[in-house]
Amino acid sequence: MKNILLPVIIIIALASVSSAQQKPAFSSQTYAGMVTGEATTDLQLQTINGLSWKQWFAGAGVGIDWYSFRSVPLFASVNRSFFQKGKRSLFVSGDAGVNLPWVEERLYTLDLVYRDSDLSPGLYWAGGLGYRFGVGKADNALLFQVGYSYKRMQEKVTSNFPCFSPPCVPVTETYDYRMKRISVRVGWGF
Repeated sequence: MKNILLPVIIIIALASVSSAQQKPAFSSQTYAGMVTGEATTDLQLQTINGLSWKQWFAGAGVGIDWYSFRSVPLFASVNRSFFQKGKRSLFVSGDAGVNLPWVEERLYTLDLVYRDSDLSPGLYWAGGLGYRFGVGKADNALLFQVGYSYKRMQEKVTSNFPCFSPPCVPVTETYDYRMKRISVRVGWGF
């Protein structure tokens, strides 16, 4: 948690540098989308809140990601707009943070074998290219984005097999899941 807090504070501080013509303003982006990869296709929801200044947006985000294992990405996000025409613009975005597992403890029982599973947090990052369509007189906009994202989780599975001559030692296996996905998202920003 401490590893993500310092970059978020630095990004927000950099984004809050003001100029004489334009001051930073609160901004929010909320997305719903699909992520697809080698394993499956699943839903992803995210909200990012922070400050916008000129062509830049920086903030902190949180989401729910159902790809393979349900998890909660907690991340810092930076966007930059290009080729602005009126209320439309192209933008690139980058996110980096931690992926927290949100699954109940998984217990397996097969005949006389008892297995206990424990998932631990891992790295989360994403990058994308999007298009912003301004809506109405305010700074509201529809957001469309295509990108690539990565989430990592580790699972430690401890198995207790039937023991006929003590002492019996449980067997522990560690699985390292590195999930690389393509994402397509639609959102609303202001």
